[in-house]
Amino acid sequence: MHSRNLISFGLATVLSVAIVIPAFAQTAAETKDYQSIQDERDQKKQKDLLISFLKNYPTSSHRPKVDLDLITLYYGDSDWANVVKRGDAFAMEQAAADAKTKSLLFTLAMEGARRMNNLPKMTEFADKALAANPNNVPVLSTMARTLADNPPNDAAAKTAALDKALGYAQSAQKAAKPETTSDEEWKGSQARLHGTLGLIYYTKSQWHEAGNELAEYLKTNPKDGLNQYRYGVAMYTQLQQTLTNLQALNTEARALQAKGENTNAYIPRLTQYQETFESQRDIVIDAMAKAFAIGGSWSKQAKEILDPLFKSKNSTLDGVDAFINSKKAELDALTPLPAPTVAPARGGPGGAGAGPGR
Repeated sequence: MHSRNLISFGLATVLSVAIVIPAFAQTAAETKDYQSIQDERDQKKQKDLLISFLKNYPTSSHRPKVDLDLITLYYGDSDWANVVKRGDAFAMEQAAADAKTKSLLFTLAMEGARRMNNLPKMTEFADKALAANPNNVPVLSTMARTLADNPPNDAAAKTAALDKALGYAQSAQKAAKPETTSDEEWKGSQARLHGTLGLIYYTKSQWHEAGNELAEYLKTNPKDGLNQYRYGVAMYTQLQQTLTNLQALNTEARALQAKGENTNAYIPRLTQYQETFESQRDIVIDAMAKAFAIGGSWSKQAKEILDPLFKSKNSTLDGVDAFINSKKAELDALTPLPAPTVAPARGGPGGAGAGPGR
């Protein structure tokens, strides 16, 4: 009996060794291959090593870092097709990855889809990134701008897209500044959000809201001719409504006056409408003069709005060209703003950097 037990124990030991040794060999090979990736400085070779590693060690403990390293290299090479493919593969293979990695990797995948003009795939990755981090400002801002820039032609679909864009932009405004974002970068991103909101409201014909948002945007981006024009249109539409209200109230007061009734109560309201009209007129004149001075496809329309308003204020068009030139000089004297940074979310394996722009 003792001999039989000893033999049984010996067989079990041999079997356990037979199982452990291949596992140990694989772990050693995996460690060696992973170190080779870290030591490699040629990015093309590093990319090949990462691809082989994911194929050979799908359950490696070095995932999801390896996934992130690989998609970052694709992103840095502007290889958008493989950025999207890696995003799809990651979604299938790494469902249990940590939220931070998911948010970052799907942000890059979303940007890859955007560069390929693949809106359905872009939206899919954006939803995954936001599921991992609802306050992912780059994703919220990018989706808001993309939907605002290219709404569908169908009326119902257009309304739905703009409402969704509005939700993204408002969420981005409410989000806290990420720790890795500088104050200057944050200020720029918030200014661009005002521009996006202005465009959304402009497209929805919500002129008061559009005017407020575009006014904020132009405080830091005054050389944006198109948005100077949009701001002018938003304010011009409000100006027309103010004039309509002023004329209606004046007609009402005159009718009562003709009947011999006291119209003193109308004076404060008429004065207020008149002051609002003059203020809005001056804003439109300023915006359209700047839009025309900057130049663009909107120049003709800007001038058609500018000239009659300038004449109504000054009783002549004499001086309108000099006024436009003064606005051009005013804009030329401004210090150009730095362009937003667009770079990979990481500078390659072990690196760091900014996320996708816009």
